[in-house]
Amino acid sequence: MSRLKYALIGCGRRGKVHLEIATALKDTFQIVAVCDAHYESAENEATKVGAKPYSDVRKMVEREKPDICDVVVPVELHHIVSCYLSECGIHHNVETGLAPTLGLMDLMINKAKNNNIKLQTSENFPFVPVEQFVCHLIQSGTIGKVHKCYRLFSTMGYHGLAAMRCRMGAKPIAVSSISHTMPVIPYSDSAKRNFDTERLEFYTVDFDNGGIGVAMVGNKNGCLGRNTLVGFETCGERGTIVTNGNQSTTGNETINVCTDDDINQHTAKAKTYPFQREYSKKNILQRIYVELPKSLGGTIEWHNPYLGTKILENNISLATMLTGIARAVQEDQDPLWTGEMGREDQEMIIAAHRSIQMNRQPIKLPISIDLSEEERFDQQFTQRFGVHPREDLNQALTVNFKAR
Repeated sequence: MSRLKYALIGCGRRGKVHLEIATALKDTFQIVAVCDAHYESAENEATKVGAKPYSDVRKMVEREKPDICDVVVPVELHHIVSCYLSECGIHHNVETGLAPTLGLMDLMINKAKNNNIKLQTSENFPFVPVEQFVCHLIQSGTIGKVHKCYRLFSTMGYHGLAAMRCRMGAKPIAVSSISHTMPVIPYSDSAKRNFDTERLEFYTVDFDNGGIGVAMVGNKNGCLGRNTLVGFETCGERGTIVTNGNQSTTGNETINVCTDDDINQHTAKAKTYPFQREYSKKNILQRIYVELPKSLGGTIEWHNPYLGTKILENNISLATMLTGIARAVQEDQDPLWTGEMGREDQEMIIAAHRSIQMNRQPIKLPISIDLSEEERFDQQFTQRFGVHPREDLNQALTVNFKAR
């Protein structure tokens, strides 16, 4: 198949990584443009890949006519850029979260659907190599049917909830949550995020197969002497899979599982089998595997589909997402993580916050649009940018893309 013309919109810290991976997928993409609110940033990145720089989305679309756009602008601008691209007939990948409110996400999804556009949410976590391997282990039946999953981490929860959905293999039907906030001495963490409070939240998610997921999130990040919140466990009828909660951290993953002898003769004391990795001489991940007893499946493995590139393990998930939107366009199929799936991830977070406001009461899914949430976003957006975020999307596109 011929290569697709690719354009990046937004080349900040995360956008630069997108561009790097798209460039490495040279058999899939022809990089034609880089667009950013700051022309100098676009020019610097475009020069590296032999593309045209722009600071105006309209001019970029009109002159370059890309097949796919990769939208990596601030989340409050996602719906503006996405709706414009859909009206222009351009398929696109949008970074997470899809949008801040249910109404904005519906606007994006409906605009794409009405224009026959492929809209993908760039939810990378479920496609991290170790996550792909974990799901492969679960689907093989090695730990038996999964009923419980929990994740402990330090920041936003929708990534972990997306991965949890994949591990559970079921649909979320209700969310309940508790929250606590305390004041701390003002500080900036390693990601240059500023904090003067420390927040801790627990989400419990009920699934339609009778299973339950628990996610704990908070802005601890090992600062102020706190322990780092990392941990992800999936509990099946025969054993447990233990991995890191951080999608960028690798190592020390295990499957702890019982053979029939362990159950009958050793009081169900599971043996621990570590995940192993095999790398090429150029330090490219070749496979992840685990050596189990024959009765549990023997050697189970996942192979890297990007061996012919220089893409490192921590970027394979993004490569998978970009390849996913490309295949969706080329083969007229659904993207790997559709706009609707991105909405469902955010819906769990919104439901959790509503549960906190309702004194920890469970919130059934799906949830309906709350007009007060929509109006609150609109007011904040208008105050910040001087234009309404929905009434005139064309005006908002001009003002806000440049106001970033």
